[in-house]
Amino acid sequence: MRICVLQSSYERLDSALQDVQEPAQPGLFTAEHIFEYRFIHKATAKAEIDALAAEDFDFYFNFMRGAVDDPVAGVLESQYFESLNLPSCGIRSLQCSMTKNDFYKNARRRGAPPVLGADRFPLVVKPTNGRASQLIDHQSVCLNQKELEGALRRINTALYDARVKRAEAMGIEDTKAYAESYNPVGRGSGDVVVQEYIDGEDYTCTVIQMGDACLALSPSKVVTKDETRIELLRKKENLVLFERLQTVAIDAFMISGCQGSNMGCAVTLRALPNGDVFAIEVDPQPAAFIPEGPCRDLPIVHSLPGGYPAVINIFIANHLLRNPAQRHAKEKIAASYDDFASKYDAVQSNGSTIAATIRSLTETYDFGGTVFDLACGTGLFGRVLTETKLSKGSRLLGFDISAQMGDICRSSGVYEAVHIESMEQALLNRDRFAEGVDQIVCFAAIHFLRPEIFAFVLVLCFTLARKSITIGVDEIPDVYNQKLEQMNAGHIHAWNHLAGTLAFGEPPNWQLTKSTRQYSRTSLVTGDEIYTTYFRFDRAGESKDLMFKGPELPN
Repeated sequence: MRICVLQSSYERLDSALQDVQEPAQPGLFTAEHIFEYRFIHKATAKAEIDALAAEDFDFYFNFMRGAVDDPVAGVLESQYFESLNLPSCGIRSLQCSMTKNDFYKNARRRGAPPVLGADRFPLVVKPTNGRASQLIDHQSVCLNQKELEGALRRINTALYDARVKRAEAMGIEDTKAYAESYNPVGRGSGDVVVQEYIDGEDYTCTVIQMGDACLALSPSKVVTKDETRIELLRKKENLVLFERLQTVAIDAFMISGCQGSNMGCAVTLRALPNGDVFAIEVDPQPAAFIPEGPCRDLPIVHSLPGGYPAVINIFIANHLLRNPAQRHAKEKIAASYDDFASKYDAVQSNGSTIAATIRSLTETYDFGGTVFDLACGTGLFGRVLTETKLSKGSRLLGFDISAQMGDICRSSGVYEAVHIESMEQALLNRDRFAEGVDQIVCFAAIHFLRPEIFAFVLVLCFTLARKSITIGVDEIPDVYNQKLEQMNAGHIHAWNHLAGTLAFGEPPNWQLTKSTRQYSRTSLVTGDEIYTTYFRFDRAGESKDLMFKGPELPN
């Protein structure tokens, strides 16, 4: 894809954030997409956004993050960008306009995540939209009412110019009266936070949106000695704290307004010596995409399967999965297989080595426990597993987008249930089908997934499978898709995911135990010989460093 990255321009501006807000550079971390960067100036934003929209990029990343009273592009400029309905991910105007106070109110209304109170001294006074510790100093922590009033007076004075600018941006005619309307020592100002100051350790946890679900990565400790940096936590050193941080971060994501961003967020947390964890604030950009320095995205590099290339594809996939065109393409593939279902087994048995390969795999490896057979088709895997008499202790669940193929699979009697679901929805909605999944298999079908959705599905597989993942990755020659287009069958376009699979390597806590390439079949449509590499991954050890939360079901 050709992707445009929109970022706020600090050119010729006297902004406190200029030196700390490094530009994101996702293009440095993947060769799969082409990235171009556009820096948006607040004064000329509309014309600049119109110009980049006219360039007809395939996708857009919006990293404009200025508040209404900031001198850089953000809330209002994102509102205009969103009105164009371009395919995108990124910071939304809703998130830019949400203050810390808004976040705390949402948390208290929902009952989660835990947030600090505002009643007991010591209290800290800070701006709701502040970043990089703006307007926070040693006098911001107050031990009594007198100190609190002094801190409020100082911060209200310091915010006067920002309030004038905010009034201008909101179209308020008497900007001076608006700025002076705030009580100089009042605690009810919407742009000021008064919060209990509790000494504890600071942490961050990145949450990645996965469709209507989300994924919490390994938390990090914020170390402030000499310079601020983050250090990844090791789950085995403190499992309770590790999982509590992830749970609170997920709860923060759920009420932050970030669910519609197609990205996720990064949550700042504080843990007390007694183990209590509080959500402090939410950054709506979960990946900094900065190559060096203390702000590197260590959780993405070291805990997310596939790393940076995968997270970029997940952001894109989140949009695609909501796109009607993507659903229509899936329906056309399903219709093609519905028409062919009654003949499928007879035709595939002629010259295909897939059944023999599955037999070899089932005779060599364990497939006990709950098995998700993604794109199960007519149930070849289940029938072979049963024939080898090694299916004892296996609970087979099949998933396919073709209802007719699913009916044939169901009629075999070897599957506990067969669901008409796509691969990604089967995994996202795992809890609807089983309490957990031990083994995930997929044969002769993964090539139907776009590269972005393939990465999305593979990340879910590595996250959810408790024991193993076994997939066949077809090597699709370029001429294959050319022939499909000539035959007016472009809707069954196939992708070669071999390089993408190899790029994942061995994610944390996984071991690649088999990788073998062999001839698998001759295409019935194009006549091309298809070679397949079969991958078997086994979980290494007990640790699962990622926490998955599926879609919330209606009450």
